[in-house]
Amino acid sequence: MSDSTEKQPKPPLSPTDLEILEKFLDAWCQENGVDRADATAEEIASSLIAWYQADAKRWSLEHFGETAEPAIPPEIEELLRKIT
Repeated sequence: MSDSTEKQPKPPLSPTDLEILEKFLDAWCQENGVDRADATAEEIASSLIAWYQADAKRWSLEHFGETAEPAIPPEIEELLRKIT
């Protein structure tokens, strides 16, 4: 029997989702002089994915960045300031 409080698996990222996240990661890497294969870039990529998946519907292209909710991790907030 399944417990209703179990975590539901997160839906897979769509090609559009991946494109958006890759643009953020590329911008962050360029701004910080970090190669995408670097461990720091991998950490940022993981943070981006987790943040995005937390509320992917909210981050549609036409609404992206218009609100301060949900709470944005400091690394992502800094990245957003740099690329906007």
